[in-house]
Amino acid sequence: MRNVAALTKRELVAYFLSPMAYIILTVFILLSGYIFFEILSMSQRADMTGIISFMAWLLLFVSPMLTMRLFADEFESGTIETLMTAPVTTLEVVLSKYLASLVFLLVLIVPTTVYAGILFAFGAPDPGPIVAGYFGLLLVGAFFLAVGMVASACVRTQISAAIVTFIILLSMDILRFLIRTDAVDPLSKAMRYVCFSNHFFGVFTKGIIDSRDVVYFLTTSVFCLFLTTVVVTVRKWR
Repeated sequence: MRNVAALTKRELVAYFLSPMAYIILTVFILLSGYIFFEILSMSQRADMTGIISFMAWLLLFVSPMLTMRLFADEFESGTIETLMTAPVTTLEVVLSKYLASLVFLLVLIVPTTVYAGILFAFGAPDPGPIVAGYFGLLLVGAFFLAVGMVASACVRTQISAAIVTFIILLSMDILRFLIRTDAVDPLSKAMRYVCFSNHFFGVFTKGIIDSRDVVYFLTTSVFCLFLTTVVVTVRKWR
């Protein structure tokens, strides 16, 4: 764990020394704040369903930019060789990069809890959907980052990593438009399960925390971390 902590600190420093990090943070907060007040002015309801859903969509665009450099930059610059010859395992490297991206995800999301504070200051919102919504937002964000890490480990350039991540996530969401809600054949069930939108929108945003949806995001994220470890190990010896 000492190695993971040291490597995570290294990755966080790299994040916050990059101008891109501050651009992403600024755009995320400004856009989410604008949409929050727009939704509030139109609905006149002390409710965060709309803004939490919007932030989830925003993370779909932001996550590829957060993960694109994690491995692609290491392979492109050649620093991966130095990193891998250090007394650390591939799993420790993968975990440290993932933890650093999760910390930055929290840096993005935590300031938006001010919106909830505004609702409680001037209204009487139901805390259940807000808590569940933010919990789901963290889960879906963690899943997006895990997918982005796999893409970053598979390609050679940061731009390619971002594009591949976005295409994968968008494709997984498009699945919900390709299957009928009443379809019960095995293929439709599998496609319905793979689509992350079915496990977030209309579930966490309504205040529902279903263990099946939690397991979906946790298992898919862990699988992506495992896949990243395998890919990095294979590329290291090529």
